[in-house]
Amino acid sequence: MSPSRACDVNAPADNVPLNTDPNLRGVAVFLPSLLERDDQGPFVDLIKVINKYYPEGKISITIEPVKRIYSDINNRRADFGMPTMKLNDAQEATLPTQFSHESLGKVTFVLYSNKKRPVSKLDMSARSVNTLNIEAPRVDWDFPVQTVVDLELSMKKLNAGRIDAVLWAQEEADYEIKKLHLNNIQRAYFNDYPDMFFMPCSKRGDFVNQAISNAIKAAALSVELQKAHDKVHHSYVDWQP
Repeated sequence: MSPSRACDVNAPADNVPLNTDPNLRGVAVFLPSLLERDDQGPFVDLIKVINKYYPEGKISITIEPVKRIYSDINNRRADFGMPTMKLNDAQEATLPTQFSHESLGKVTFVLYSNKKRPVSKLDMSARSVNTLNIEAPRVDWDFPVQTVVDLELSMKKLNAGRIDAVLWAQEEADYEIKKLHLNNIQRAYFNDYPDMFFMPCSKRGDFVNQAISNAIKAAALSVELQKAHDKVHHSYVDWQP
């Protein structure tokens, strides 16, 4: 196996001896209704399915704040992080981490805006996108965004008209809309992206990527992966608050 392009370009010198411990520890960001505890929930069930096809060791996760997750990956205190999505191949070449070779499935992203000032996908591709105050995940979009730190707070700000748009995974943002009874928000389909793990650029990261990707591939061949992932993310549902 060869490292990803990102690691070829951006990885620091790795003089640490290869750690081949088969037990893989991941860190995950808290996601309302999907990833609230490390022992139960839709995402944990997905990890259990992958674990079933990884007889060499055990895959486990702990839930941490967003900033802690990136810190643990960069400082190599964790073997992998989750969840994240891959925008395109060019994105990976700009990152100090690598994506898993195999995807868990697709995650649908929805463009949320205020009903009084609706924003469309066409607006996002126009030059006017540079004037919009958009909050979104911490990835390298082709337009300026502010990073969502607290999704509930972001959705409340959007409902009150304090920002122009939120770009986020459908299930998590929809959950906040319904929980908070937000009725000034408009939904519009944006795009589907591969749902991925990410690892540090290191010998250990390459080892973990190969191990976990093999397990994902085996689970996918059994159709169990798709069934578990459907409980986490599914195709776009056309409705309005």
